[in-house]
Amino acid sequence: MTAAVLMMVAALSAFAPESTTVPRPARRTIVVDAGHGGRDNGMHGPIGGGPTIYEKNITLAVAKKLAADLESRGMTVVMTRKTDTLITLGDQGKIANEARGDLFISVHVNAANTGWKDPGGARGYETYFLAEAKTEDERRVARMENASARFDTRSNGDRDNPLSFLLNDMMQNEHLRESSDLAQTIQGQLKKIHPGPSRGVKQAGFIVLVTSFMPSVLVEIGFGTNPAEAAWISSPDGQYQIATAIADGAMEYLAHFDRRSSASSSANVAAGRATPSTPSTPR
Repeated sequence: MTAAVLMMVAALSAFAPESTTVPRPARRTIVVDAGHGGRDNGMHGPIGGGPTIYEKNITLAVAKKLAADLESRGMTVVMTRKTDTLITLGDQGKIANEARGDLFISVHVNAANTGWKDPGGARGYETYFLAEAKTEDERRVARMENASARFDTRSNGDRDNPLSFLLNDMMQNEHLRESSDLAQTIQGQLKKIHPGPSRGVKQAGFIVLVTSFMPSVLVEIGFGTNPAEAAWISSPDGQYQIATAIADGAMEYLAHFDRRSSASSSANVAAGRATPSTPSTPR
């Protein structure tokens, strides 16, 4: 190719339309938490018969599949646990922060209130972010998942320290909107594959999310108290679909964040201001 032709190609390239392909998110660190573990079995079910399942086993199986999927997409993944061991509430956040995570995703299994009219019939999935609970059902789920705190025999001094509480609250408020966006995106992806109904994006005070200073969500992947749903979330195929949907949601959220960041960065550069390039705590 002659120099003249090369110059012409370069000139034409300057006027070529931008690609409409969604950009692949930059490599990020995603912390995946398998709820419960060790002597903390979490919920067990189902109601009305069928093979008994324990939440800790389901969450670990799904978390491993989720981690493998995210790694295959170029993400760095840190798991709070890889075996049947107990990670006390609050330590998950410490692990996430020390890993300088960009996202925190905690996987859990829901359980019906035995006082409901038809507890065995309760089905569906929901995704939570950290904020004050608005409904009794949100408070119920938070109480259920926060009950794991009974396995923590250490002092609660930091947790009860007013200054520590205020600092944690400030850090979490910084990521409130992003956590809500992440929850909405994951819930939307689960809707494509889950046989149960969407119970929506919800908010509640989960201890596991309090100390994770990054966009953080807790996903209730289904009701282990429902026989059909317990069978599905226990099956390799169901777990694979759940893990893929959550990974799709995380990647979609990061792509959206990158586009927003790019637009904001361009505007701020023009105004002489700097912008963060990651959804996590500034590094």
